[in-house]
Amino acid sequence: MTTHHSHHQLDDLRREWQIISRTTASRTACELLKAQHPPLAETRARDLGDVVELLEPRSGLSQIDRAQLAAALLAATPLDGLLARALLQTLLPGLIGVARKLDWGRGRADDPASFLADLITATYELIVEWGGQRRPYAAPDLLNAARCRMRRRLEQASEARLVSLEALVESSSLLPITIDEDPMASIQALLAEAGPDVDPVGAAALFGREVLGLSLRELADLTGVSTRRLAAAQREVARRILT
Repeated sequence: MTTHHSHHQLDDLRREWQIISRTTASRTACELLKAQHPPLAETRARDLGDVVELLEPRSGLSQIDRAQLAAALLAATPLDGLLARALLQTLLPGLIGVARKLDWGRGRADDPASFLADLITATYELIVEWGGQRRPYAAPDLLNAARCRMRRRLEQASEARLVSLEALVESSSLLPITIDEDPMASIQALLAEAGPDVDPVGAAALFGREVLGLSLRELADLTGVSTRRLAAAQREVARRILT
């Protein structure tokens, strides 16, 4: 696991599930699922907590039986909201694998914990959207769809931040150059004189800090570039244009 926050999120979901999975409502939902999937009646399942345990590899059910049970759970989801929650609980270990494949949104999401929260939310939304469908491979289909959905969101966020960064860099060259009594005091003039070879990240950081008065944190939120990268690039550009 990448962060303690991610641990806390999963622990919270597990604790919540331990409570709701053994309730009367859970037993009622389990009976609804049995009516849709008769093989479940032949098992020891009394509530959705038992159903989720049956979907674990160590339950004793074959891989085919578990796949059929997950498919039945998705198909029956519109009958009871707890069925969707049970399917989400089943998918949590797989979602950790999805998060790892997407590198926890590194460099494109705010932090791994918020990325995991968004991934869990996106998966639940998919479960609700697909509820009632009959998919033989419901679990892997959902995980793959969640991965694709989150990857698209990350790409869109990266594109938006890139546009913001480019706009900030462009603004440093489009704004009128102010000629002060001391030419060295004009950051805009110095950046313009540095030419196109100057690091655009460093130029944006220096311009944003010294001209626009933005903090590194504000620049990081605007551009999607880490504060450490911005600070290092700013120092390098400042060294270049001031020496």
